Amino acid sequence: MVGKNSHLDVHGDTATDTLLIIDTTSGLQGFGWANASETEAVELLNKDPLNFFHPAQGVVSPLGRGDAPLWDLAGKILGEPAWRLLGGYGPEWVPVYDGSIYFSDLQPEYAERGISRILEEVDHSLERGHRAFKIKVGRGFKWMEPEVGLARDIEVVRAIRAHVDPDVKLMVDSNNGYDLDTTKRFLEEADVEFFFVEEMFPESVEEDLELKRWIQARGWETLVADGESARDIEHFTPYIARAAFDVLQGDIRRFGFTELRDLARLAAPAGIGLAPHNWGSYLGLYMQAVLGRGIPNFVMAEQDPAQTELFDASGFELREGRMRVPDTPGCGLALRTERLANQTLDWELNV
Repeated sequence: MVGKNSHLDVHGDTATDTLLIIDTTSGLQGFGWANASETEAVELLNKDPLNFFHPAQGVVSPLGRGDAPLWDLAGKILGEPAWRLLGGYGPEWVPVYDGSIYFSDLQPEYAERGISRILEEVDHSLERGHRAFKIKVGRGFKWMEPEVGLARDIEVVRAIRAHVDPDVKLMVDSNNGYDLDTTKRFLEEADVEFFFVEEMFPESVEEDLELKRWIQARGWETLVADGESARDIEHFTPYIARAAFDVLQGDIRRFGFTELRDLARLAAPAGIGLAPHNWGSYLGLYMQAVLGRGIPNFVMAEQDPAQTELFDASGFELREGRMRVPDTPGCGLALRTERLANQTLDWELNV
């Protein structure tokens, strides 16, 4: 069960991924996340899959940004892992963080445990192999009085910092629940150095630059991350031009492999990295991991609690905060077709 953030109530215990499976006459099958329509899918029929794959451009197809199934298929046809087709610039073991530390202390069923409930969640995640955590803050935006909420935010991050080893990375995300002044006050009073701070206030080139200057003046190495709500690459242009963000967070499913690789190429000369947003998606974690082994300026992948029995992910391994990305052709997951019963929508497509 995932709790509240600064804007939204309890997130619940379910999530949905849309899976597109592409079968070929050769017997090879590509699959992955894609929110495709029947109209888009029919355009793939009777086509050579490699007509949609171009080494320099990536995947260009009627599926648009929902390109994961075709990257998977291209890799299988060519006998190459998708991360190598993306460039092969990243490490075998890609950094991963747990992005599920929400406001559990505010849920009635955990009221008696309060912050200790959050520490229990951290402990469970450490047992699974995580060494980095993103902590939601911003309780005073909607759920508590502003001063009381800010005090609780500070109490939570201090408690987690004291609870974990010094080498465990911590990040915070207010979901735009603060303003610039509150962000500065939070960071000053918390006295915790974070790896990055995310969506601390609504995006603004000038205010983000001011936050960066303020952080640097204190000798901190904290990075400024934002951009999960972006709808296109052009959204990032002014932030890249002035290096207002250190980390870009375009959503892994919204943008797909090809556009995020393009974004990484635009960001790299400015010394900016990518840590794609991923929430409510099991497939999104593995998409990020593949991208992370493919591009040179990948920062960290986000994992949420989503689980499913539809896939065999045994080629991936999470250990000490990093995920091993396999050399398997395609995107590295195997589909357990026997688990698909009653979970598919069959289309009868004709050309």
